[in-house]
Amino acid sequence: MDSTTVTEATHPETPARRKRELIAFVREHLATWLANGLVFGSLTALFVYGHRTGWTLPKFSELLGKTETVVEPICPEHLVPMDICIECKPELWPKPESYGFCWEHGVAECVLHHPHLAQTNSDPVLPKYDTLEALRQIPRRENNSRSTLHERRIQFASHEAFEKTGIEVDFVREAPMVEVIKANGELAFDPNYVAHITSRAPGVVVLSLHALGDVVARGDLLGLIESQQVGQAKSQFLQSIVQHNLRRSVVERMAPIAASGAVPQKSFAEAESALREAEVQLTSARLLLSNLGFKLDDLSELDDAETAPESIRFLGIPQEALNKLLPENRTANLLPIRSSIGGEIITTHMVPGEVIDQTTWLATICDPTKMWLDIHVRSEDARFLQHDQEVRFRTALDEPYVSGTIRWISPAIDEATRTIQVRVPIDNANGVLRDRTFVTAEIILRQQPNAVVVPSEAVQSTSDGQFIFVRHKTYFDADSPKFFQVRQVRVGAVHDGKTELLAGAVVGEVVATRGSQSLMAQLFRSSFGEGCGCFE
Repeated sequence: MDSTTVTEATHPETPARRKRELIAFVREHLATWLANGLVFGSLTALFVYGHRTGWTLPKFSELLGKTETVVEPICPEHLVPMDICIECKPELWPKPESYGFCWEHGVAECVLHHPHLAQTNSDPVLPKYDTLEALRQIPRRENNSRSTLHERRIQFASHEAFEKTGIEVDFVREAPMVEVIKANGELAFDPNYVAHITSRAPGVVVLSLHALGDVVARGDLLGLIESQQVGQAKSQFLQSIVQHNLRRSVVERMAPIAASGAVPQKSFAEAESALREAEVQLTSARLLLSNLGFKLDDLSELDDAETAPESIRFLGIPQEALNKLLPENRTANLLPIRSSIGGEIITTHMVPGEVIDQTTWLATICDPTKMWLDIHVRSEDARFLQHDQEVRFRTALDEPYVSGTIRWISPAIDEATRTIQVRVPIDNANGVLRDRTFVTAEIILRQQPNAVVVPSEAVQSTSDGQFIFVRHKTYFDADSPKFFQVRQVRVGAVHDGKTELLAGAVVGEVVATRGSQSLMAQLFRSSFGEGCGCFE
């Protein structure tokens, strides 16, 4: 055995042994130490990077060496870059001096009392009429004096951003305006110029001389009716003539004899009494024929009993009408039917051979140039009605207005419709209006040739009042923010797509029109938001 080997075996803790064990231990754990150190170093580097970058990962484009434009943070309440938001940073564009609520005109920051508040680049043009009088004329919707919406401003990042919204703008203008009460109505022929022709005796139609649409004059012959009642009346009249003539001759013969005393006075008195009775019967017979429509003033002398029957037989019938009759119809029973007014025949039922009575409408004649407009006005609008007030309407949108004045206002309210009937005479000289036409009438309360108006889309309403959005006069200046002011207004007449502004705007200002409801939505969004993060 070698001496060295013996020494290491008997003395194991020699320096050489410890060195070999240390080297073996380092070799065994070196890989673990290196791995742990690498992990710890990576974590340290990641912590330092995250702390410096706000714990945001780099974009892929940055890893490739590309650069991107930095996007400015957006104000979540007003939707414009935070650094230009004039609502959150009012020092960027201070608001003008506040003048509070105008109790006279009923708006906040009244531009009529403070024209310098108007957003025009030229001298503001104030209304050319008394808007206060118009405000008082009828009840108007009022604004809440405590509302603060008018203090807001709707801002856009740029003009290009505004154009992308599709919102349209227009000027506040001067234009003719009419304030009206609208009511449904119906056109009808004036009943004073409408005649329903009937027969005064039952019978049979034997002749019709006019057709539908013919124009006739008053007294024109329309046709002939054969009536037994007419024949009886004529016969009674002839008998009355004979009796009257006979008893008159008796009295005339007895008069000189009675005067000499040759005839008793009693007999003469009886003859006179009989004559008076005959006169009464003749008068009664005349009245009967007159009631049937015959005119006896045109008769020749009826004293001759031979000529009287011929005069009575075809009384009131012209020869040309007789020539159109069949021989068997040329009787003494003929009753002429005449027009009681002049006008146009709009219905006719005179058909030869038809049996009729006094209730049968043989024809309807009217003067189409005379019409009524009957309109039904709500009871709550009755206080605005006056006699001779102008009323207008049109039967189609492309037709001109037809006008008239109120002639009659009903003192009673219709129980079924709760409306008041109003009647307006209408001149239909050109004949374009039709009977039984339904129209929407406009009762004119006020006419203003120089009203301050905007398109109706420009006016927005809330429970607190009515508003428009006015573009600031520096909108197109290079360094000016692009915003609209919220303005309280008082609305007057609304007609044909235009709305009259009695307070809150002046001519020349620019307002948002179509699409302005989106501005109102943004206004409410920012009003009810949780707050702006511009200063965070």
